[in-house]
Amino acid sequence: MNHLSMALFLKQADLEMIHVAYRGNAPALADVVAGHIPAMFSNLSDALPQANSGNVRMLAVSGEKRSALAPQVRTVAESGYPKFNALTWNGLMAPAGTPPEIIARIATEIANAVKDQKFASKLAAYGVDPLGNTPDEYKAMLANDITIWTEAVNIAGMKQQ
Repeated sequence: MNHLSMALFLKQADLEMIHVAYRGNAPALADVVAGHIPAMFSNLSDALPQANSGNVRMLAVSGEKRSALAPQVRTVAESGYPKFNALTWNGLMAPAGTPPEIIARIATEIANAVKDQKFASKLAAYGVDPLGNTPDEYKAMLANDITIWTEAVNIAGMKQQ
């Protein structure tokens, strides 16, 4: 996702950079810290300790709003690229034939869980903004993301193998 986020950003910013492939976020972040590569998109939970210790400078966050963990860091949109919004997220899915009442119950329990302050604060410590959206909202979010990430894959020149 970090590679695809960078591909989207470079396209919108009309910039060119050479992609350096890494196996995971940690080795890439280590190379940013060491000065071997100039920039990367990173997970906030990985980048924040490095930023807080002065090893890297966070330039922007990719969401629609600033992170509560780094409120001084502008969003990419605030930095001059208003169409940019690239987020990673986790979601819960069930098999296609799951009865609607089961789906409704699970959605209700998740919505209740993300309203629990203890649970929400644990998520927030990792830079996670809990949504607890409805199945219909989740379906719409997936459809939107398919469009965004299909564009990113095309921009990055990735091919199915």
